Amino acid sequence: MRVAIVGGGAAGIMAALGARSVGADAVLYERNARLGIKILISGGGKCNITHEASPRELEEGFIRREARFLRHSFHEFPPSTLLELLHREGLETMTRANGRVFPCSGRAADVLEAFERMLDRAGVRVATDARVSGIEVVDRRVTGIRVGDLVERCDALVIATGGMSYRTVGTTGDGIEWARSLGHTIVPVRAALAPIYFPAAPPPDWQGVALRDVRFSVDAGSVTGRIVREGIAVTWRDDILLTHRGVSGPAVLEVSRAAALARELGADAGLVVDLLPDVDADALLGQWSERVARSGRSEVQTWVETIAPRALVPFVLREAGLAPGRRISEITRGERGALLATIKGWRVGVVGEVPLDRGEVTAGGVALDEVDPKSMASKLIGGLFIAGEALDVAGSVGGYNLQAAFSTGWVAGRAGGGSP
Repeated sequence: MRVAIVGGGAAGIMAALGARSVGADAVLYERNARLGIKILISGGGKCNITHEASPRELEEGFIRREARFLRHSFHEFPPSTLLELLHREGLETMTRANGRVFPCSGRAADVLEAFERMLDRAGVRVATDARVSGIEVVDRRVTGIRVGDLVERCDALVIATGGMSYRTVGTTGDGIEWARSLGHTIVPVRAALAPIYFPAAPPPDWQGVALRDVRFSVDAGSVTGRIVREGIAVTWRDDILLTHRGVSGPAVLEVSRAAALARELGADAGLVVDLLPDVDADALLGQWSERVARSGRSEVQTWVETIAPRALVPFVLREAGLAPGRRISEITRGERGALLATIKGWRVGVVGEVPLDRGEVTAGGVALDEVDPKSMASKLIGGLFIAGEALDVAGSVGGYNLQAAFSTGWVAGRAGGGSP
């Protein structure tokens, strides 16, 4: 039994190891000069390998339909199994308080080198600089792949080519297009875990300013309900970073999928920040009243500076319709209401672009209802298996997506190799 695996990232590496684990011959084709380029750049070069969680807990990092699809893969190949394999290779790992697992060395290269040793010892044939141009199919069954001018025979094929983010490293969506050409439905590919750009550059004073532990939301107007029904987060609490193009940071990445879908649906989506997510409107009014009683002659900006970074205070006040030099005691009830409403819902900008090529992962890809979740086998083409980001799967920040790639790759490789 010969299994061809196209794509030498997390899913492809694990598919090759899975195929060898059931005795099949495995050939891993990678278009770059080296395997695992996205592994090398993941986590800023530190590689957030996985999330230390049970299979059931892992599902919480995905929207409901994706979690159901991944359930079997997570049970077949959970984080504990992945880490056991890496530890056998001498890779030491550490788990942060938030459950994210990294190599102790802080070097993604150490993770990739551990996988390369596994592949070598397992007897996987690795072909780098190998440009696969298409799939050979006879009577609705895979018979081979085209590599350059050659056709190489295989009994099973695993598409593990990734999505379409970071296209400069080779993830150009080839596998998704092959699946489309074979009759698979493709869910439109859009950015996930990406920065959000404004239509115009924000003020220079904003650039590099961080907002810590805020609630960040996408207000997509009439289509917000539709996005929520999809199970996609429209609000997230964490840090955000203001950049020269818009916003980034953990909270932004988590809602960027909603922002991208809002743009696709034609919504003029606003970006809203709650600067004090632990303080409700009544409590905030109480804080204001205490400030008035204690130091009513102080300027209003001094109070806002206790809530927002100093560089942003003039912009918060402007949004509320207030001049910085106003004394607290001079603020009218209407002005006070506008200021408190701005603190709880500052419209920091609108969605201009959610750049596909800057997303850590992409949402969209091969429709999940056309793939068997217990084997990753295509329901349309015999001998075809699809794993990793080529599927319509995109999880939260924190190692969820790499684990999904490892797990679906393992299942696909074993099934493609003839495992019952």
